[in-house]
Amino acid sequence: MSLLGVVLVTVVLWQTADRVSVVDGVGLPDGWLMLGLTVLTCASELTVVRLRHGDAVEELNLYEAALVVVVLLLPPGQALLAALLALVVASAAQRRPLVKAVFNLGTYAAAVSGLILVVYTVGGTPGHMTAGVLFGVLLGTLLFTVINLCCLAQILGVIGGVSPWRIIRDEAPLSAYMAVGTVATGLTTVEIARHSPMLLPFMAMPALALTFAYRAAAQEADERARSARLLELSQVLAEREDLIRRFLLLLREAFGADVAVADLTDAGEAVSVDVNAPAEIATGPVPPYLTRLRDVDRPEHLSTGLPADLRHLLVVPIEASGRRFGTVALGSRSRRGRQLSMRDMTLLAPLGDALAVALRGAEHLDRLVEESSKLHAVVEQSSAGIVMVEGAGIVRMWNEAFADLTGVSAAEADGRRLADLLDVPDADDRARLLPVTPQSPKTAAEFTIRRADGELRRLRLAHSAVFNGDRLVRDVIVITDLTREYRAERLKSDFIATVSHELRTPLTPILGYLDLLRTRGAKMTPEKRAQALDLVADRARHMSRLVEDLLLTSRIDDGQDDPALRVDLDAHDLVALVRQVADDMGGADGRIVTHLPGEPVQVRCDAGRTIQVVGNLVSNALKYSPSAERVEVRLCVRDERALVEVVDRGRGIPADQLTKVFEKFHRVEDPMTMSTGGTGLGLFIARRLASAMGGDISLISALGTGSTFTLALPLARPHVS
Repeated sequence: MSLLGVVLVTVVLWQTADRVSVVDGVGLPDGWLMLGLTVLTCASELTVVRLRHGDAVEELNLYEAALVVVVLLLPPGQALLAALLALVVASAAQRRPLVKAVFNLGTYAAAVSGLILVVYTVGGTPGHMTAGVLFGVLLGTLLFTVINLCCLAQILGVIGGVSPWRIIRDEAPLSAYMAVGTVATGLTTVEIARHSPMLLPFMAMPALALTFAYRAAAQEADERARSARLLELSQVLAEREDLIRRFLLLLREAFGADVAVADLTDAGEAVSVDVNAPAEIATGPVPPYLTRLRDVDRPEHLSTGLPADLRHLLVVPIEASGRRFGTVALGSRSRRGRQLSMRDMTLLAPLGDALAVALRGAEHLDRLVEESSKLHAVVEQSSAGIVMVEGAGIVRMWNEAFADLTGVSAAEADGRRLADLLDVPDADDRARLLPVTPQSPKTAAEFTIRRADGELRRLRLAHSAVFNGDRLVRDVIVITDLTREYRAERLKSDFIATVSHELRTPLTPILGYLDLLRTRGAKMTPEKRAQALDLVADRARHMSRLVEDLLLTSRIDDGQDDPALRVDLDAHDLVALVRQVADDMGGADGRIVTHLPGEPVQVRCDAGRTIQVVGNLVSNALKYSPSAERVEVRLCVRDERALVEVVDRGRGIPADQLTKVFEKFHRVEDPMTMSTGGTGLGLFIARRLASAMGGDISLISALGTGSTFTLALPLARPHVS
């Protein structure tokens, strides 16, 4: 801009070097006339009305009116010199920053040069007022206004972060009215000076009227800006996000203050926003001048006892519902800046109360969020399923525990009906999904659901509902999984039925033969009596093994250090042990077929327990295979382990039962309809004993094709084939 001013000044001096004034007849020597007009122009520049644009300030004055007089009454060179000299003197008197002074000088140099060129080009130098002169002055003044407005819009746009075109659009009407007013004032002054100099003092009245018009426009603009900021303040107080910083920024802008400070008593520090750094917030110790005002119980307007850089200070308490949060203060620095008044105090006081209410609400909201977070954590981490439904059973909350129970995720459940999410096989149970009524808002119900994978689960739903009249508002349901309890109860019933059956089977012949021996034993032949006694002994041993298995299972379950649980590990020939099992069973009438290596296979095991485990596996295979089918027993070495495979051609085991057959008391058959004997303890004990010897038992089975049980034991030494 300074470069443009230099160029235009050069053009003016070159094009109008030999020109005289546009009008003449004032009757004063050129020197005195130039001095008087320079003083007049300087005084007009000092008559300032400030118009705020956010953080920037536009200064309105009578400089343009004085400039019209200077351009008409002085030759071009003198007019340009008087205008710029008056501007320099005024800037020095107002102590404007150097950058701003240089910018203004460059802007006005360009604008004044444009005005002079248009006036002399359009109106010429007729020596008196003509239509051409009037038109030239009007056109030149409009050009002067356009140049000034464009330059000002660029600066205000950078400072305020808004579009320069928006500023030009908003300010153009006022600038045009002001241009016409300054032209009228300047032309009238020139004509009175030429023809009736005695009336010149009365020209102060239109100038004053124009000044007051400027001030009214500035006040109106300030009020519009303040209203906009107060509206934004209400939104900030409602949103409560970054509350203090945004509140102080808007408060300072709304009141045209230089600094806004909030002294937060609880925090023990002050938050401030300064006009010199409008986008930054400063947090630090409370200034001394605010510390002594912490206990003010009413608004204060101070102009004494302040720091050197503050001239005025408004202080209001921040209080709500008997709670004091601190104080908020607005300060102004410069004499030329906007003076804070008691009228500002009446607006600031309720804003301080509104800030206190917002801070109190923010505290409540923080506590509510904290409590909600705790409640959410409890709900999500709860091992019990928790569901909340509204209205007609619409799901609004579905925690992770219930998602695991049902296999339905919370995202899938939200917004859907509870009855549509749970697969309840029993129609009566479906009707009891929401059993609550206004008369019975708290109740509980049990029923079975089917998961998507087909598994059945027994659940207990405890309802706690809230009604509005007859309408269900909310029902919080706590779900407990009773599946294990029901399975344990079923297992208990199955165990009682199984053990009763197993005890009754050997006990019946024992009682029968004992009664026979008691009543007819003397008449029986020795051979018959010996057979009866052998049978009684065999059945008694069977009962003894059953009781021993029950006791061993109890000790394993309780973790007792019982001798029955101990294994004596040593090197033994597994081939010999397997052969002994087959021999002890007498080959089961030719049904047991062995495939054993021709050389010993040394394993580290307990010989007696190994015979017990292998015998259990072979006995199970014989029991669950048709009587015409053979049971194969194979022994091989693989990966430094000896494997004993017992293969049957029985009915096989369902896939969902493969891991459960090793659980205690588990029977693949229903105990009430089973066709084979057993307590369901053999495989449980066998796997525990195998594990105690450092081995394991695995199972491969398929329905209709049979099963293969494999006992794996560690080798006592590397096996050489």
